[in-house]
Amino acid sequence: MNTQEHVIDIPLLQEDSSVQECLNAMLDVECFELPVIKDGKVYGKIILEDLLDQEGTIANSIEQGFPCVALHTHLFDVMRVMRETNASVCAVLDGSGDFVGIITKQIVLNRLSHAISVEQVGAIVVVEMASHQYSSSEIARIVEGENAQILGMWMQQIESSGRVRISIKLNTVNAERIVNGFMRFNYEVIATFGDQDYREKVEKRYQSLMKYLDI
Repeated sequence: MNTQEHVIDIPLLQEDSSVQECLNAMLDVECFELPVIKDGKVYGKIILEDLLDQEGTIANSIEQGFPCVALHTHLFDVMRVMRETNASVCAVLDGSGDFVGIITKQIVLNRLSHAISVEQVGAIVVVEMASHQYSSSEIARIVEGENAQILGMWMQQIESSGRVRISIKLNTVNAERIVNGFMRFNYEVIATFGDQDYREKVEKRYQSLMKYLDI
């Protein structure tokens, strides 16, 4: 899951490239911010807004700087670079720092969503715990003990409390047994998603309690 597998080839845009050549390249890759190359290296960037009502070459519209990643960078690190630079595209460089192509945020998101089982059907359980309590092996043991499997697991550090929040994607849409399992082991279950049966049961219990309190 690295950039080499998802590089997009684009025409080399240079200082003497015409505005029309640049516009055509943007339309071809559906990306409206592209790198400008000089002597094989990334020299600057050109964005669509700077080309409007312009003629001739792009020389006077080039801005400095363009986010770059290495050819074998993992897609998670590509996404980090994009987030830190607020970019929707990165230039991809080989081991010598020469320009190879680009990779877009849309490609990265599509590939990561497939890799982390977003497209597969299954409930998601979100649990929270103290940082020292976190154990991926124990979480897996609880889930597997209820005859289910983990398709994906993502951790979020909550800086304000020093706790961690774990989102667990399951291979089943029925998460009630797994939720109960986590609660038996003193995990705080924050939310469940994609388990309609469990939500309906909780709602029914809530309505029953409300009726009881009204008596």
